[in-house]
Amino acid sequence: MSLGPFSSQRFGYAVHSLCYLAKKPFGTVTTLPELADWLRSIWPQVSETYLGNVIQRMSRGGILRSHRGVSGGYSLARPAEQISMRDVVELLEGVSVDSCSLSLEGECPVRGLCAIQNKLARIEEEYLQSLGRLSIAELANDLRVKLATPKAAKGKGKTRATSKSR
Repeated sequence: MSLGPFSSQRFGYAVHSLCYLAKKPFGTVTTLPELADWLRSIWPQVSETYLGNVIQRMSRGGILRSHRGVSGGYSLARPAEQISMRDVVELLEGVSVDSCSLSLEGECPVRGLCAIQNKLARIEEEYLQSLGRLSIAELANDLRVKLATPKAAKGKGKTRATSKSR
């Protein structure tokens, strides 16, 4: 494991999407196009298709809830205070302190006997524990977003600002 999850496009899309959803009342359904439009205010070249893959993965992983039908979309599966950055990293990046971050192969040839890996595993666990203490709600708290009003979600284009600056 490395700090790499913080630089992946998948992780960036996920965290920003979760923070956007956290700014809304819990259970509010948001469409993929609405999320993509908001993300384009940060990254103009956002791929709605790729974002859809990230969102679906979070839905299958229990972080988001999928709502089917004409007025379908996505909502947080649990309150933002209960979704940690560790949850997101483990789901999207597949990190595990059980795997050797130094091995060039699938498994470490000296598993458990390598002093270097033992130290790195402790550091990685501390890193994951610190991510476990940081919630999506905390990240979203200082984020300023323009949430689409119900009419904007249907293409009318009205938005309202919330909270502090990004």
